[in-house]
Amino acid sequence: MRPGKLVMLLLMGLILSTVGGYLLLHMRQAEQSTVPELETNTDADLCLNEIHYVETKGNGKEWELRAKCAEHFLRDDITLLHDMKVTFFADDGRVIIMRGDKGSVKKRKDIEVTGNVVITSSDGYRIVTESLRYDGVKRQISTEDPVVIERQGMRLRGVGVLVDLGEEKLYLQKNVQTVIEG
Repeated sequence: MRPGKLVMLLLMGLILSTVGGYLLLHMRQAEQSTVPELETNTDADLCLNEIHYVETKGNGKEWELRAKCAEHFLRDDITLLHDMKVTFFADDGRVIIMRGDKGSVKKRKDIEVTGNVVITSSDGYRIVTESLRYDGVKRQISTEDPVVIERQGMRLRGVGVLVDLGEEKLYLQKNVQTVIEG
């Protein structure tokens, strides 16, 4: 083989291996940066990232949970959640979405949410508070904290609320103020 061809083949091999190495390294770094870090300083029996859980009743969904991170404790049957969203499916077809910074699910039925809690419904309601509880047996959402409830042209403020999903009723407990626009 002539020296010119040998040099050309070596150069092409060097270029291909350099480009291949760069691409391989770059792909590995991209994979590592997209894999979220699990919480390692916890006593939880199980830690998960990006969870999705669906509770069914009969043939349909009752509620659906999504969260960035979950820590489950087997002994107490409790799951702690971070950056969570729960979607409730009402019997009449309405969809109610509850979001919050932190929360917990006990015995897969009772849900508590705290920090920047916002509920929106498919029929236009928006509820803002600092904490809420969902009782899976009674199918009720409640809080003792101050609450703001808004719907087109209406704003209610009060302390404490009870939303009965079965009866499709909402009760403000005390210090109720109403503003109707238009």
